[in-house]
Amino acid sequence: MNLSLTDVVQRSLVNKDDVKPLLKYLKLDEGVLDYSAGEERQTSESIARTIRKLGSNDFATLFRVGKGVQYSEVVFDVGKKLKANVLERNSVEKNESIILLKMFEDALARMTDEEKRAIFRSIGLNERNIPTGPITTAFLQGFLSQYGGFYIYQISVIVANMVSKALLGAGLSFATNAAITRTVGTLLGPIGWIATGLWLAIDLAGPAYRKTVPAVIHIALLRSILVNKITIGVVGDGSSGKDSLVKAVFGLDTDINPIAGSTGTALSYSLNEKGNAVLVNYPGFNDYRSRVNKYTDDLLHHTDVFVMVVDINRGISKVDMDILEKIKTFNKPILICLNKIDLARSQADFLELEEAAKSRLEGHPMINTSFDPDTRLQNKTFGCLSVYNWIKKAIEDAEKDVDGGNFTPPPTDL
Repeated sequence: MNLSLTDVVQRSLVNKDDVKPLLKYLKLDEGVLDYSAGEERQTSESIARTIRKLGSNDFATLFRVGKGVQYSEVVFDVGKKLKANVLERNSVEKNESIILLKMFEDALARMTDEEKRAIFRSIGLNERNIPTGPITTAFLQGFLSQYGGFYIYQISVIVANMVSKALLGAGLSFATNAAITRTVGTLLGPIGWIATGLWLAIDLAGPAYRKTVPAVIHIALLRSILVNKITIGVVGDGSSGKDSLVKAVFGLDTDINPIAGSTGTALSYSLNEKGNAVLVNYPGFNDYRSRVNKYTDDLLHHTDVFVMVVDINRGISKVDMDILEKIKTFNKPILICLNKIDLARSQADFLELEEAAKSRLEGHPMINTSFDPDTRLQNKTFGCLSVYNWIKKAIEDAEKDVDGGNFTPPPTDL
């Protein structure tokens, strides 16, 4: 996924709270986010232009008529000031990763062995794979090669949280692994080093770096979220079959403990060991704003695809339509599962119910399903593989990687 600086900012505006720390680093008023519909690109370009201008020195700015430098130059310059092994020929994404790894390496060097173990545990690394002794950039690069690039996202969360806590006085509250957030909150020593070491480097370099260094780190985090994190949302009225979908399509038992940080409002389940693919089982959205908490609201904004389950035998209710209207506001792909088709009294009844459902839900893709069939009528599930394939394609269309064990297909059904 090749994203420009403006692209990263614009796509991140789906949840404005994600961008607010960036504005604080840049000393921009949050009022810039009070734009009208259709002005997202213009606002994003304005924020990006501010970063590019800060990345140029006075003489360069004069020659560029105040337009600033390319963002690749900003990232390269920040990397050199932080003594990271950035290269001019590298892509922006590569140099961002090198900067994150350098800061992570320097922070680890100042941690106790127990603090290191806590950090690696928080990103999901098995205890037996946690390294001991000095940790170098070469080791971290080998680690990423062995365990997958998604850990760049985890590392970006750690570094961005530490920088935010050191420079803004509080960690980031969005899009973060709850275990990482809690762990970073306990690492007062390394955070103190970042506050001292980072500001010393910035003060020596000049006032512009006080803004560009944390801004580049935050942009790297936003890019990692856009590229690496996969979130699948399951919605539907009570008893429609959401839990059955979770089990039939993804092989998850909803009786198991959800991811730390989940609440009674939304339950999150990891779809693989890496933790980059997450399934969220949302509650009903009656009285949406008064019920959702910050955790759930953040998940909704970062959901890549929604799968809505309806009980076709009950018809399409007002609650169903209300749920659909709520999730449509997030402008993400929506699949509707017409569930429990095996329970229709007759084929004629089923056809009538199906026609009525398609009439009310027109404009959205639909798949007939039976996630938990009545074994007296049939022994196998129906539609699971079709649902999986639809989700997989929707995520691929969003230019995210669904291979490499991110989530496995369900067993073949009818």
